[in-house]
Amino acid sequence: MTKKIVAVLALSLVSASAFASQAHNIISGGGDGGRILCAGGMCGSFYTDDEYNMFWNPAFINGQKNYLVIENGAGSGTSAGFVTDVANFNLGVFLNRPVAQTSPAAPFGAMGVVNQTVDLVLGGEMGVKWGVGLTHAFNTSSGKYTNLKAGVIVSDFEPFVSYAIKNTDGAATETKATDMTVGTRYHFGEWRPYAAYRALKVNSVSESFKAYGLGVGRMAKMGDVKLDYSLSYWKSTGVAGVVSKSSVIPVEISASADAASWLAVHAGFKHDLMVRNQAVTTTTTLGGTFKMGKADLDMVVGNNTAGKFGVDENLFANAGLTYRW
Repeated sequence: MTKKIVAVLALSLVSASAFASQAHNIISGGGDGGRILCAGGMCGSFYTDDEYNMFWNPAFINGQKNYLVIENGAGSGTSAGFVTDVANFNLGVFLNRPVAQTSPAAPFGAMGVVNQTVDLVLGGEMGVKWGVGLTHAFNTSSGKYTNLKAGVIVSDFEPFVSYAIKNTDGAATETKATDMTVGTRYHFGEWRPYAAYRALKVNSVSESFKAYGLGVGRMAKMGDVKLDYSLSYWKSTGVAGVVSKSSVIPVEISASADAASWLAVHAGFKHDLMVRNQAVTTTTTLGGTFKMGKADLDMVVGNNTAGKFGVDENLFANAGLTYRW
C-alpha cells in the first residue's frame, strides 16, 4: 500500500511539472541569466523539469509520452512538433522552432535572422538514458546553421554537450562562427544544482563570446501549489574590438496550481539581485493552462514590462495547444 501511495504522489508531481509549450517556458524562465539557453522560450529550463529540456539535453526525450504541439509566439511566428515512440526509441521532430539558433546579440551570431529550422531528437535507454539531437536552419541570404547535441542521464547526473558544425551568414564575404556548450545538472532530492560553459568565436574577425556560471534550483510542493525557484551566478566576456565583461545574479520563481479541474494557473517572477555592466531586469509573468480532455491550451496572460494585463488582442500572443495520445 505504501508503495502505491508513493507511486501516485510521484505521478502527480511529474504530471504537474511536465509541460511542452513556449508559454510555460516564458513564465518559468531558464535559470541561466540569458547566457546559455535561447531567449523567448522553447529551449527548456535548467531549474525546472520541462519537456523542452530535450533541446539542451536530448536524453530528456526518454519517458516522454506521445504528443503534438502547435505554438504561436509573439514576434517569433508559429511552430509545430511532435514526440512519439518508434520501436525502442523516442523520436521528436519540430519545425520552425524560432529560437533554435542560440546565438547571442550581434556581432557574435554569424548567421543572423533565421527563417527556417528543423529539429530532430532521438533517444533511448541502454543501461543509461541517452539522446542525440540535430538542429538545421537556413535563411534567405543563404546562411546556414547546423548544431549537434548529445546528452545522457546516468545516476543523478545529466551531462550534455552541443557544437555548431556550421554557422555562416551566406554573404559574399562569408562570416563563419563556431559555438560549443557543455554542462551538467544533478539531482539531489528536491534540489537541482547545475553548471554550464559556452564559447562562441567568429573566425573571420577577432570576435568571441564566452559565458559560464552555476546555479541551484529547487522543485518543491507546498500544499496544492508547485513552487520552483533558483539562484544562480553567470559571467560573460565578449570581444568585438573592445573587451566587454558582464555578470548577473538572477533569482527566478515559478508557481503552478490547479484552480479547477479544467484550469491550472501559473505565475513567474525574475529579478536580478546583482548586475555588472548590464541593465537590471525584473519581470512578472502570468499564465494558465486550459485542460480539455487530451488537449491542453497554454498561454501567457501578460508581462509587466509591457505594462499590460488583461483580455485584449494580445491574450493569445504566446499560446500553445498540446494534444496527447
